[in-house]
Amino acid sequence: MITSLSVQQLFGEGATQTLTTLTITKSSLPKLNPTSNNSAESLLVGILLKVLENFEGEITDESGHSITNELDISITYGNDDNAELMNVSTFNIYLSERIGFQCLTHNLVIHKYDAD
Repeated sequence: MITSLSVQQLFGEGATQTLTTLTITKSSLPKLNPTSNNSAESLLVGILLKVLENFEGEITDESGHSITNELDISITYGNDDNAELMNVSTFNIYLSERIGFQCLTHNLVIHKYDAD
């Protein structure tokens, strides 16, 4: 069944919208350490990671630990076909170095579908 995702699903709890504004609560964005002057890049990464949570991920218990099968492999989910106008998936995740720091690099694929 194709559905429209809510503003809260895509941007986190506390996200609201009016006729002219979209308000996103920084604390609901994954991997973001909220400050009064987060960079635009860190905010965008937090938004994209939040969006990704609605399309794929690992199933966890109440404590945030991955639930595994009998082979100790994490159980994952994918909602690829459930959103009407877009899909987001992980292409690759790898360790890299950037500006002298070790970083976890996420390559995401974003598909945008036309309504026509």
